[in-house]
Amino acid sequence: MKKSKIIGLSLLSVAALGAFAACGNDKKSDTSSNTSSDTSKAYAYIYEADPETLDYTFSGQRYTTENTANFVEGLVSYDQYRQIIPALAESWEVSEDGLTYTYQIREGVSWVDADGNEYDDVKPSDWVTGLKHAADSNSETLYLVADSIVGLADYASGKETDFKKVGIKADDKKGTLTYTLNMPESFWNSKATYGILQPINAEFLKEKGADFGKVAVDSILYNGPYIATKFDNKSAIEYKANESYWDKKNVHIDSIKLSYFDGSKLEELYKGFEDGKYTRAVLYPSMPYYKEVDSSEIIWTPQDAYTYFGYFNLNRQTYANTAHTDDAAKDRTKKALLNKEFRQAFSYAIDKEKFIAQRTGEEGGIKGLRNTILPYDFVTIAGKDYGNTVQTELEDLNPVWKTLSVKQAERGTYNVDLAKATFAKAKEALKAEGVTVSKEAPIVLDVPVRETATTTIASWASLSNTLNTVFDGEVKINSIKLAEDPYLQAAFSFKTAAEADFDFAISGWGPDYADPSTYLNIFGPKSGDIFIKLGLEPEVSLEGEDAGKAVKEAININEYQKLLDKASAIFDDNDKRYEAYAKAEAWLLDNGIVTPIYSGGAQPMMQKDIPFTKIDSNNVGGTTYSFKFREVGDQPLTAADYEKALKEWKAKVEEKAKEADK
Repeated sequence: MKKSKIIGLSLLSVAALGAFAACGNDKKSDTSSNTSSDTSKAYAYIYEADPETLDYTFSGQRYTTENTANFVEGLVSYDQYRQIIPALAESWEVSEDGLTYTYQIREGVSWVDADGNEYDDVKPSDWVTGLKHAADSNSETLYLVADSIVGLADYASGKETDFKKVGIKADDKKGTLTYTLNMPESFWNSKATYGILQPINAEFLKEKGADFGKVAVDSILYNGPYIATKFDNKSAIEYKANESYWDKKNVHIDSIKLSYFDGSKLEELYKGFEDGKYTRAVLYPSMPYYKEVDSSEIIWTPQDAYTYFGYFNLNRQTYANTAHTDDAAKDRTKKALLNKEFRQAFSYAIDKEKFIAQRTGEEGGIKGLRNTILPYDFVTIAGKDYGNTVQTELEDLNPVWKTLSVKQAERGTYNVDLAKATFAKAKEALKAEGVTVSKEAPIVLDVPVRETATTTIASWASLSNTLNTVFDGEVKINSIKLAEDPYLQAAFSFKTAAEADFDFAISGWGPDYADPSTYLNIFGPKSGDIFIKLGLEPEVSLEGEDAGKAVKEAININEYQKLLDKASAIFDDNDKRYEAYAKAEAWLLDNGIVTPIYSGGAQPMMQKDIPFTKIDSNNVGGTTYSFKFREVGDQPLTAADYEKALKEWKAKVEEKAKEADK
C-alpha cells in the first residue's frame, strides 16, 4: 500500500502482518515433506491497524489492501512462484508495439453482497466504472497509472472532462476490455494486480454513493475468494469463504479471524499459538519465553521485498511534540539536516544490526539488514543483481563507498571512523554558517514512537546509544512516546508537509509493480508519494507559493528528478533502464536523503501454515495479501520441513522464471 504502501515503523514486521516473504504452491506434495496430512479449515491471527476505507480503487494504504485483496479480484493475479496468471481475465493479447492490452473477461463470474446473494454478473464495463471512480475521487494510487493510460492524466487534472477519451474501452457483448498505453510497459500486468485497476459495479456504486467503501461489510460487493463478516474497530476482523467464487477449488480455508494487537504484550503471540488461538506467531528472542520454545519449530523467514528506511523532515514547521527548547535548538537541527555531510555522517553511524536485533535478537540482527532501497536482487542487470550496479554507481559518485558495501544482510555501511570524519567536516561547514555544535548545544532529532511498541522503543534506544557514542554526545535522538492516533498523525498520516511533526522517522515501502521505478519514483519532487514525508510538497500538490523552495534548492533534489526522468524514458532495453535507475538510487543514498535500514521478513516464527501454499508476488501489487491457495496444517511446522520446502520452492521459482523468459 500513505500514499501507496508506505507504512510506519510497525509493531511487527511485514512478515507478521500478512505480506509473507515465503508463499507457495497449490500442491502440498510439491514443496513440503511436511507437516501433517490433515489441513485446517480455519485461520486465526492478529492485525495491527484497522483500514480507513474499503474503497480499493481509492486507497493506497496497506491496511486496506491486505483486506480487500480477499474480497475483490481483478484481471490477473500472481501464482505461488512469482508469475502472473489469469484471474478474471481468462486470457489477454498485447499488440506488437506493446501499447494495447486486450483482455478476455471470464464469463459466469458473479458479484455478491455481504450475505452472499448474487447481485450481478461481472462484466468488462465494471473496470471502466472502477477507473473513472478512482480518477473522480483523486485516488491515492492514481500515480500508478495516470501517466500510463492514454488521456488519464489529462482527465484526472481536469484538462479533459470527457472520460471516453481515456484509453480504456469495454465491450460487454464480446466480453473484452482494452487499455491503450502511452508507452510500452513490460510490467503493465503487475500493475493490474493493484486495486486501482479493479472493477466496480456501476449500479451498486450509484446506490451507495458516499457510503461506498466505508468500513462496513455491506459497503462493497464481492467477487473474490472471501466475504467480510465483521469489522470491529480495534477488536476483530473476520471473513468467510465466498460460496459463489469462480475458483472455489483453490480456496482451502473457510473462515479467517484476525484479532487486534497493539504490541504491548509481545508474549501473547507465542502464548496464543501454544494455546491454539493463533495459526502462527512471530517470536521475540528478547522475551523470557523464548528459551522455552522448541528450537526444532523455530522458522526463520527470508527477507522480503519491503524496505524500511529512515529519512529526515527537511523543512519542519510543526513542533507539537518536541524536545527543542528554543528557536536556536530548532535552527541548529534544521541547518544540520540541510548539510549533506551531516546526513552522510548520520547514515554511516547507524548500527543497523543492533537496531534490528532489538526485535529479532542477536541472531536475527544481520538477517534482515538492508542497504539499498530496492532489494539487492529485485531485478537483474546483465544477469547480475541490481545492487551490484548501485555499488558501482556509488563508488563513481564518492570514493568513500569503496570502503563500504550495500550488499543486503551485511553490515556494510556502518563505519564509525568515516562517520566521525564526515561529521567533523559537517561541523566546520555549520560553524561557517554561525551554528556551533557541542555537547552543550547538540543536534537533537525528535522521533515519534508508538507508546505500546515495545521493541520499537528498544530499537530507538539502541540507535540513541550508538549515536551518542559515535558523535560524542553531540547528536541526540529524542524518542517521543505517543498514543496510536497522535503517533500516526505526527509521522505517518498527515495530509500536508507542514503538518509533519518529527525530525527523523522510519517508514516502509513495498513494490506496487515489477520495476525499479515503483521504489524510486516515490521520492521524486514532481509527484513522489513519500516526498511529503521529507517535509516538502511535490510539484503536483503545490498551490500558491512553495514554502519548501529554498530547501529543495539546498539539497539539489531536482538532480534526482532528472535522473528519474532519464530512466523512465528508457522502455526498449531493461538493462539500460535498470542501470539508469541504479544511478538515481546511488545519488539518493550518497546524498543521505534516504537511508535503508531493514527488510520485511527475516524473523523467527512458529506456524501451522503449510509452507509455500500462498500467493507469492515478491510483495508486488495487492494479490500478495490474498488467502487464496493457502493451506493450514493441524500441527506446528518443523524448521527442517520448512528449510526443505524453501529449497524446493526456490528451485521452482527459478524454473518458472526461465520458462517465462522463453
